[in-house]
Amino acid sequence: MGKTWTTRRRGDEKDFLRSLHRGKTVYVINAPHHAGSARIWNHAQTWSEHTVTGKHPVLGGWIFDGSPSNGAASFFKWAGTVYEDQPRGIPHVSDPGPRVAGPLPAGAENRRLDHDEIDHMEKMAREAGEQYTADRKAGRRRWL
Repeated sequence: MGKTWTTRRRGDEKDFLRSLHRGKTVYVINAPHHAGSARIWNHAQTWSEHTVTGKHPVLGGWIFDGSPSNGAASFFKWAGTVYEDQPRGIPHVSDPGPRVAGPLPAGAENRRLDHDEIDHMEKMAREAGEQYTADRKAGRRRWL
């Protein structure tokens, strides 16, 4: 288990800044509203990696991901908790979502549908439309 630095413990920021060197990769767990494309697949959390690329030419502090605006001190305050090891059991921010099949069983696209299957698909479409209408009426943005 690697080291963890957090903004809630005194002295962690200085310890974090002392541990940095060029090429070091650290990991953060993103907030649900920063989940990127994984937000579409209802992942509550995702993780992302950030690498130290060098020192700021004027200020001298370490910078992350090649951008002078990503100074180590501001990065630490933004991240809240920084991990030395990759988090387990949480998808990466760029991981694709699960593969989901349609309403028909596999291989059913080239055959005739019977009355029950058509009724079932119409019922699913009707329920989805009703849910969409209810969400819009209630002001929920789930339908986006």
